[in-house]
Amino acid sequence: MGLVDESMPRLHGGRGLLAVTFGVMAVIVLVALGWSVNPHASVVPWLAVGALLGVLSALTLLLPDRPWTQPAMLAAGMVGLGVLVASCRTAEGMISVSLGLITAAQLAAFSFPPRQAVPLVGFALVVTTVAMADAPATFHPMSWVAVTVVTIASTSLLGYVTHWLRHHATTDDLTGALTRRTLFERVGALLRDAQRTGAPLAVVSADVDDFKAINDTQGHHAGDEVLASLVATWRSTVDGSAAVIGRTGGDEFLLALPGYDEAQATAWVERARAVSPAPWSAGVAVARADDAVPGLLRRADDALYATKHARAGAPREQRGG
Repeated sequence: MGLVDESMPRLHGGRGLLAVTFGVMAVIVLVALGWSVNPHASVVPWLAVGALLGVLSALTLLLPDRPWTQPAMLAAGMVGLGVLVASCRTAEGMISVSLGLITAAQLAAFSFPPRQAVPLVGFALVVTTVAMADAPATFHPMSWVAVTVVTIASTSLLGYVTHWLRHHATTDDLTGALTRRTLFERVGALLRDAQRTGAPLAVVSADVDDFKAINDTQGHHAGDEVLASLVATWRSTVDGSAAVIGRTGGDEFLLALPGYDEAQATAWVERARAVSPAPWSAGVAVARADDAVPGLLRRADDALYATKHARAGAPREQRGG
């Protein structure tokens, strides 16, 4: 199957994007001090928020990569920008700084899944509303309406397009399984979690027996139906929503089962094979404390080939399926 020939993709592009955004905002805030619309305005909020954004830029890269880290950093940045909006003494300044909050909301829609992005966009709108109402500048309802409409419209469109593109980039259209690159990223994350917590992690390498014969005798449409049905069967029989299923080749798949030891994974394979629409073979490997992803996948691959060779040599009535 060649699972270990491809290098593991980097997982920290989102952190880098957020760090760069904070850094650019910090520079803009500090540089804006030289073009203040109102020379009597205090520079303290601008210096403080510029420093905050700079610190957030560094912390985004330095703090452990947890599901809550980046959203929390972005929310803190929104609060800082809200402080600037509340300190503005002119309508021009208030609207200009509000663009930063719009950008932060757009970044949330682009970078995070809906369960995190939607609350962040809502938080940005709340911060904007409170800050505008509290600012010394004359509050005009149309200014708030304009900022709110632009925020909702741009984040909704960006979130939809981003979700659609990511879905098609990370999901196999035929089976709904993850694509190869995304699968390796997810397995890497699960392996790190298992090694950190000590919880078991099993990996199952699987492919369809005699898949070429199905295509040759029944047609490629029948082969496609077999693959889609297999993935649906695996999803319906595996316990836990954290399980990961990916397609690595034509009829080749990899399943990562967090919380499963070797006995549990082997038992699941037998249960799934008993109700599958076509015979398939599997090899099981369990993560070790010193494992890297290539070694774990190689052991699962080796176990698959050993299983196929053993079944090929067995009498027909013992092959199953």
